[in-house]
Amino acid sequence: MNALGLIFCDHYSSNLPNNELTRSRTPASLPFGGRFRAIDFSLSSMVNAGMSDIGVICKENYGSLIDHLGSGEDWDLNRRNGGITLLTPLARPETKIWPIRGRLDALRAYKQFIADARQELVVLAFGGTIANIDLEAMLEEHVKNDAFVTLAYSNIPAYTGEMILHLQEDGRIENISYQREEEAGRHYFALGTYIVNRLDLLDFLDKADNNDYTNLNRDFVQRNLASCRIYGYHHQGYARIIRTIEDYFASNMDMLNPELKMELFDAEHPVYTKVKDSVPTLYDYHAIVENSLIADGCVIKGSVKNSVIFRGVVVEEGAVVEDSILMQKSTVGKNAQVCRVITDKNVVINEETEVRGASSLPFVIGKGKKV
Repeated sequence: MNALGLIFCDHYSSNLPNNELTRSRTPASLPFGGRFRAIDFSLSSMVNAGMSDIGVICKENYGSLIDHLGSGEDWDLNRRNGGITLLTPLARPETKIWPIRGRLDALRAYKQFIADARQELVVLAFGGTIANIDLEAMLEEHVKNDAFVTLAYSNIPAYTGEMILHLQEDGRIENISYQREEEAGRHYFALGTYIVNRLDLLDFLDKADNNDYTNLNRDFVQRNLASCRIYGYHHQGYARIIRTIEDYFASNMDMLNPELKMELFDAEHPVYTKVKDSVPTLYDYHAIVENSLIADGCVIKGSVKNSVIFRGVVVEEGAVVEDSILMQKSTVGKNAQVCRVITDKNVVINEETEVRGASSLPFVIGKGKKV
């Protein structure tokens, strides 16, 4: 696929409050499913489509992302020419002129990077979208429709999408809107993935500079609906956009459903991540494990039910973990009770301690804290 990839690592939205999980990391670097990061899905979709030049646009708190991506070797992107490029806020002098107000501002800051590319197309993606999108099939639709831009969409749960697409019978987008909380039901939600001709994108970025456009959805998509051919591509597999703690918890819990997990982890389109070699998980004689994902390197002596457990987690004797997400190297002490809880990395829950979250909102324990 002759395309340049650009992955946005942040929401660039003032409507989403900062939370404990994204206080020290970007949404794209959120751990997911026991061993992955959120960015692995958009990055793997691009690699599976044969894309070899990918820019990762950062805003702040991208230290853990640098550690995860490294040289790009695990995605076969450690190349002499091209490969993976980390586009930080200090990489362009334009970022000193105005604060980054949205994804369109971020694109304006890296306009020269896009201009220097040799590819005909550009694929834009949000690193917080959990979806294994077939970009080659999406490109076929883009070419068949002679589209100005094509947006991936899906019937994802209400309130978790970027914007609602209103489509004609042939798939052309006639209008976009945003869902209000009082509205019920499912809609066609955009997944934050676009295909556009590189020269068309550059022309638009010139207009954005002249008119001070800031919003990618409103100024790039909505303003051009009447004059340009803008189409949607229906992604049939699993999809979820992580915007809030509730989204993060629900998407991880979805992976306990074998059907949803198979939709996301398609054998024909593998999801790559940073390789970490470690010993197998040790299950004690008295351990009880039910309907859970448990990574390698753990020690399980207590009870784990309906939970996602990352590498190196220790659950001591008599401890009970239910409906929870325990990130890397967390420890649950003897006879502790943990239910509907998300622990960040290196959290310690002391012996005989009980921690419970609400059914609608899990309790989050920040990185390195002791309870």
